[in-house]
Amino acid sequence: MMNKRLMIAIAVVFCLAAAGLIYFGGRPNNEDAAVGTSMEETIPAFLGVGPHEITIRNVTKKPVHYKLRAYGSDAPAVERMLLPDEIDRYPAPQTIVISYLKYGSEVTYSLFPGKPYSFRYDNAGNTDIWVGAHGREDAVDLAPYVPTPPEVLAEMCVLGQVSKNSIVYDIGCGDGRIVIHAAKTYGARGVGIDIEPERIRESKANAKAAGVERLVKFKLADATKVDISEATVVTMYLLPESNELLRPKLEKELKPGVLVVTHNYMIPGWEDKEVTSKVVLDSEQKEHTVFLYRR
Repeated sequence: MMNKRLMIAIAVVFCLAAAGLIYFGGRPNNEDAAVGTSMEETIPAFLGVGPHEITIRNVTKKPVHYKLRAYGSDAPAVERMLLPDEIDRYPAPQTIVISYLKYGSEVTYSLFPGKPYSFRYDNAGNTDIWVGAHGREDAVDLAPYVPTPPEVLAEMCVLGQVSKNSIVYDIGCGDGRIVIHAAKTYGARGVGIDIEPERIRESKANAKAAGVERLVKFKLADATKVDISEATVVTMYLLPESNELLRPKLEKELKPGVLVVTHNYMIPGWEDKEVTSKVVLDSEQKEHTVFLYRR
């Protein structure tokens, strides 16, 4: 929760910027960037409409120091320190600019109204900022929504030995494509779990369009709180720290022999459970790695 002085400072910064700006020109933000690709510094093509909120979550294990200012403003930046597992919330009617240390140098990115962001570790273990899935206080943000390419999800099902006898649980199901593919291709039953209502609506509509709504179901829930003990196969496209967070849950709830298939990111601490990994090319010839584990 922001203190009163910080809220006043932010409000002053936004008012100063709004007084002198009507239009922002430039490239649109790439919201479809793959997991593992940091945000590009961009300038929105429009002024934010109406009051919105920007949330910044720290999912690293160390405090993060950063600075904020309204885009285009000459007012002094507001300095903040965000502790692990905490969220800063800002009333943001327009784009704000964030600065922080990355690889020992200060970098600057634009944050857009109505978006959740998270400080996370990149593949090299450095702190960086990423678009998140949500800014809720009561639930962990496991990963932003990035769809798994058809070629990759097909291989995930192959490695997971999916059959008509399988019960496939997809943690962070997005639009439901993995469990829908498992149901349509193999006749498997499936359960998709996602915390975003829009994703669940898409999943249900896609399942109906594919004619498999009787084989699959979707749960609007925090995946860390859903019982997954009936699964025979679990699929995940999450970030490394999220895989690590879920590892005790997998160990506690899954029966011995259950297969766990992850996209692009390994499960830290499960090196002895890894069965195999495979590189898969998508339609654009980009490489993806699929990891197979046995509980």
